[in-house]
Amino acid sequence: MNLLKRENWWIWLLLTIFSGGSSAIVLGALLDCFDKKAWYANYKNWLIGFLCFIFPLSIMFAVFQIQFLCMTSAKLDVPGKEIYLSPYIWLLCIIIPIIGWIMFIVMLVYLEVWILVVLYKGNGEKYVK
Repeated sequence: MNLLKRENWWIWLLLTIFSGGSSAIVLGALLDCFDKKAWYANYKNWLIGFLCFIFPLSIMFAVFQIQFLCMTSAKLDVPGKEIYLSPYIWLLCIIIPIIGWIMFIVMLVYLEVWILVVLYKGNGEKYVK
C-alpha cells in the first residue's frame, strides 16, 4: 500500500488531525523534500538549540515544520506557491500584531487543507514509485 495514492487521502487526513499537522514532515519525506545542504540537516544547529535550553529548540522545530509544510505544498502543486514559499511573507505575518498573526494561522490552515485536497485529486500519484 502506497500512501501517496489517491484512495489513501483519508489516511493523511487522520494523520494530520492526530499529529497536530506534523504529518507534513512524513509526507515531505515520502516526496523527497529533504535537502542535505539545508540548515536542518546539520546536527550542530540542533545541538546548539538543545544546549541553549528548550525555547530555541522549539522555535527551530516550528520553523522546520513550517518549511516542510511549504516544500511539500509546492511539490504537490498547491495554488499560491509565490506567496507561501517566500520567507518574507511569513516574517511579516509574525511581526505585524493581530492581523498578521491571524493571517499566519490562516496560511497554516490553508496549506494543511490544500495538501489534503490535492492528495484527494491525485497529485501525489506522480510520486508513486
